[in-house]
Amino acid sequence: MASANSPAEGTALGPSSLLWRWAGDMRIAFEGGTAGLLQTMHPAIGQGLIDHSDFFDDPVDRVFRSLPGILGTVYDGPDAEATGLRVRDFHHDIKGTLAGGDRYHALNPETFWWAHATFQRMVDRIALHWDPHGLTAQESEQIYAEGCEWYRRYGMTATVVPADRAAFEREVERYCHEVLQPNPASDYLIEFIGRRAIPDMSASPDYPTHPRLRPLSDALLPTLPVRMALAPPMRLVIFGGLPPVVRRRFGIRWTRGDERRYRALRAAVRTGWAYVPASFTWYPAARAGWLREQGRVPTRF
Repeated sequence: MASANSPAEGTALGPSSLLWRWAGDMRIAFEGGTAGLLQTMHPAIGQGLIDHSDFFDDPVDRVFRSLPGILGTVYDGPDAEATGLRVRDFHHDIKGTLAGGDRYHALNPETFWWAHATFQRMVDRIALHWDPHGLTAQESEQIYAEGCEWYRRYGMTATVVPADRAAFEREVERYCHEVLQPNPASDYLIEFIGRRAIPDMSASPDYPTHPRLRPLSDALLPTLPVRMALAPPMRLVIFGGLPPVVRRRFGIRWTRGDERRYRALRAAVRTGWAYVPASFTWYPAARAGWLREQGRVPTRF
């Protein structure tokens, strides 16, 4: 673990950083569901969702509500640190008692770090699996250091932050083996992901889509045939992005055929993404950051 001198010190975030290149890429839609599920598998986070949100009525909307602040902590420029502190302070009153009687608090450093670690992992996997560039060993260390700066902006202690990429990977592995546990929230979300149709995500005011695409989303996503057609690929990417040990521990069925289809989907996205208009490829917070800093969104790197 790192000391108070975290690897984030001296790390700048901006248009030249790797984090800006991938954190607000709309392909996070292929990894965001996995990040949300991994968070829910943490007993304290799962219990917090049950105690302090409408999780059972709408387990998806919380992701859309959270992303503007999470990504704003990266892309908000001079306001990014204030955005991060607002995200942290939103969690002050999220506390209670676990089923076994232990107390939990969302601002427990280990709990808060795990939520961030799932987002770090999300960005890493976009670069590694959904983009043809990939990451060199040096870039992997760089994007991790930039992720530590991202975490620093929440104003949380750095004592729980792994010192480098290798330490981060070991700590994620430890959480997956020892900390994550089946709980009512994770059980419900796994069952929810397995349903025959996805929810009408366009009903959320925070649903991330380009303004020019919003009318099409509003017309198609509420319809049952479209929601049924989207359920299998969504289930594939959410469960496919989980570490194998997590799928085993939580009883999530995953076949060799599932793995083949998942890898084929990733390959198709890697190949086809270059043909998507640049203005459609950025999450709103990222698009605003690029326009503020450069006057345009990048078409290639």
